[in-house]
Amino acid sequence: MKAKSALSLALAAGFAGTAMASSPTTLSPTNGNVIDAAHIYFNIATGEKVVTVINDGETIGAGLADSFPLWSSLVPNQCAELGYTTSWFFGVDNNSGTTSLATDITNLDFGDIALDTVVDMVHIDWVTAHDDTDTDSDGIGDGVPGLGGEWTYWDADNGRAPDRSTRLPLISFMLIDLPGNIFGAGALTGYTADIDLVGTFTTSLSFEIGDSDGDPQGAAFAHTDVDGNGPIATQDRNFDGVLDSDLDGDGLFDWAWSVRFAQPGTRDLDNDGNIDGDLADSMRTIGISFGAGEGTAIDNGDGTWTWDLDTAMPGATGQEDAFAIYAPPVNGEILHAGFFWFGGFECSSAPLPNGPGYTPGASFEHALYGPGGVADDCQADINGDGSLNFFDISEFLALFAAQDPQADFDGNGAWNFFDISEFLAAFAAGCP
Repeated sequence: MKAKSALSLALAAGFAGTAMASSPTTLSPTNGNVIDAAHIYFNIATGEKVVTVINDGETIGAGLADSFPLWSSLVPNQCAELGYTTSWFFGVDNNSGTTSLATDITNLDFGDIALDTVVDMVHIDWVTAHDDTDTDSDGIGDGVPGLGGEWTYWDADNGRAPDRSTRLPLISFMLIDLPGNIFGAGALTGYTADIDLVGTFTTSLSFEIGDSDGDPQGAAFAHTDVDGNGPIATQDRNFDGVLDSDLDGDGLFDWAWSVRFAQPGTRDLDNDGNIDGDLADSMRTIGISFGAGEGTAIDNGDGTWTWDLDTAMPGATGQEDAFAIYAPPVNGEILHAGFFWFGGFECSSAPLPNGPGYTPGASFEHALYGPGGVADDCQADINGDGSLNFFDISEFLALFAAQDPQADFDGNGAWNFFDISEFLAAFAAGCP
């Protein structure tokens, strides 16, 4: 693992808010020669950066040992078990004129989560065709000047459209000089990153989603008192008789995350009075990968397919087969452009020789982590019931077989004998 200077941070304010439309519009996902380059651990509270090059055989960065998956959409190919070997991505920002999308588009994905969820780290990704250099030959781009991404997290949001009275931003951060494509013309380079939000007790950007009791549970940001009327989960701010926190009426808290990319030569990302980067570098695609929670593709036998979430897996909570797109901001307000999907998830078409072939669900790679799950002083209690028995061993073996981060006991990104040995030692030591 190597420290890296590329990738900088610029904090940004949340956007103005916006409501669920009826039928989503069908879009086409993007296909290309995507080569995964590296995983980045970046602590935005302390500035620490650690890069793990994928070809080194390590797939996760530092930080995950102290955080537990709360909401996870990290399965890249929902049809892999049926013989599909490649995955789609979605070109969020393409200023080349070859697609209907253009620069400054905001892509918003939404879903459900438990109330009072504290988040201390998030997982993001990007796929880019912006040419970059690798002057130190460490397997990661040096950073493309002016290429940035802004990620924002929202309370009480199910992709709201015209009604701006319910959605509330929690935090927003912008990463600038993102690493770009290092594999030559025609290729796209993929990066994943775990963004740690906590440095010390006084330097924390952790946030609580869906506060229900006015207690932020140690998080630095939460909507514990909305307009002087109490926590976000109790509000009906548009007086429509429906809680803002359950706009789709499924009994779970609605939340969302959004990403908006900045192209080189278009914005002053570091606020120094100068436009960052060269406009000539802006005619490239940058986007995000598809993802899903742990589960299984089910053929319903009637021409439709279902992704059956495995709710026993950590982080396998509500995801929806739709997302929202917003046009560039006008006077600080993002304008709802509609709801979109890819025609409905299915694995029935034959795999293509040079492409995925299947239709992905309209959910994107993302994850939230928090200070929950297995306590450090009883790490072998895998199922978290406070006792050590056969069920912990059985669940560990299942997680180990699935190469789940929770079974990576030594935290090196590989699953081997050493993880089994450490688990057995922790199991033998017992719980306090």
